Amino acid sequence: MILPSRDRRGRRLTAKTRRVIREVVADWFGHAFPASTEDRMQIRTRLRGRWGAGAGVTVEEVEEVWAYCTAVDFRKHKPELVRLAEWVAQEGDQEAVAGLIDGGMELVVRKETS
Repeated sequence: MILPSRDRRGRRLTAKTRRVIREVVADWFGHAFPASTEDRMQIRTRLRGRWGAGAGVTVEEVEEVWAYCTAVDFRKHKPELVRLAEWVAQEGDQEAVAGLIDGGMELVVRKETS
């Protein structure tokens, strides 16, 4: 899962918000799958995301949390993974959150709460 550093308007997320998002996602991955890994810009320095915002493109440094798992494990946990991505989108004030699955990208659109 790709973790944001900016909200949907391009404003920086607070350090506390980023820490909470990272900890919740890392803990979830650690419990759901046999193992998980975080990339906090140590393996691949300056990992960036780009997305259209208003009249231009916003560039942000992002972090990743990922796991290698079987197709059975993925299918078993996919509904929870979608809910986790919706939570990340809500906490980070995102329109969508990206997940990379088998080399392809899946976007989870923010679930609006009334």
